[in-house]
Amino acid sequence: MKILIGIIIIGIAIFFFTRKKSNSEQNEESKLPTKLYSLNDGNQSELLISTKVSQDWLDSIKNKYDWNNFNEYDNRMWEYMYKLFDETIEKSGIESYDELWSKLTRQQKMFWAFLSFNGDTDNGGVYQFIFNRPEFIIATAETWEELEIEKLETDYNAVLNELTGKTLKIGELKSVFNDESKSWNKRWNSFADGYKELKSTEKIESYYYDKEFKKMVHKKVADYIESNIDKFVIIQ
Repeated sequence: MKILIGIIIIGIAIFFFTRKKSNSEQNEESKLPTKLYSLNDGNQSELLISTKVSQDWLDSIKNKYDWNNFNEYDNRMWEYMYKLFDETIEKSGIESYDELWSKLTRQQKMFWAFLSFNGDTDNGGVYQFIFNRPEFIIATAETWEELEIEKLETDYNAVLNELTGKTLKIGELKSVFNDESKSWNKRWNSFADGYKELKSTEKIESYYYDKEFKKMVHKKVADYIESNIDKFVIIQ
């Protein structure tokens, strides 16, 4: 796995430097990721960025959301996202992704990586995640291992294996997509063509949207948070 990660780190950098930027764009993008993230980066266990909740609130979430009555759009995982992630990040006031990542606990990093993968994959597939969130490619592989979801770990690593031979091609497609001098139709086609490059993503997509699989994943994430709650929040 270490050799594979090393190859990807060398190749994937093209995702970040695919077009010449104006000074204003450079200033704005200084807040955005500049590297590939790993759960092993920076702070691991000290709760530097957090919000406060009551034990009553935590108990109410567990009582309200029974996994036997699963709603994929309304369950514990989403409540934890709103309170323990969204509110925490907003209150931190930190705008730089790199600074934020370095200060989060390992558990908070894992949750962020999961939310990034889940959000883009639910919207447009695994390729859209890789295209839009390349900084989380390695952290996501570590996330499936951290959550002990063997099926996703195996199939996602297969995507990384395929990606090692396609980084230049996908980088070229991303460069065209980012070129605002080209027509929107040409830019969109460049994005869409990328789906043809990573066929291994289809295996994950064949089951990731299944309600029972999603229930298992959301429960795994929620259970992980509940087991490590002191790494996410201060309980009053």
